[in-house]
Amino acid sequence: MSRFEFKLDRGRRLLTVTVRGFWDVQIYRAYDAQIRAELAALRQLPAPQACLIDAREFAVQSREVADLLRDGLAKRLPLYPERTVRLVSSAITRGQASRMTNDPTHQVFDAIEPAMEWLLSNKSQPARMSDCAVAAG
Repeated sequence: MSRFEFKLDRGRRLLTVTVRGFWDVQIYRAYDAQIRAELAALRQLPAPQACLIDAREFAVQSREVADLLRDGLAKRLPLYPERTVRLVSSAITRGQASRMTNDPTHQVFDAIEPAMEWLLSNKSQPARMSDCAVAAG
């Protein structure tokens, strides 16, 4: 099974990214190249657009890979759509995902239903704190 997969739903203008397992630098570099291309394809669609990063099967990454993910996200931030969700399954991965960015257009959730509701709503306001998982500290 691939460590990452992309699916662009043109009708809903939603890019779903699934990430799995433990990565090394080589896997990150392949992901970085592909996510740039996928985000560019999403940006060609009419607004509003959304991105769901399903990280429920994503392992806690090494410091080196976590730093690459955070720095890569910062560089790609202008490519991301109006709303992006990181869907996680544990407190540890929630903490790692929450440290990636503090941009209000990126939220971390631990349940698919509120994540999809926030992603696909036309509201311009950020998610209520009770709707999303927020790491302490």
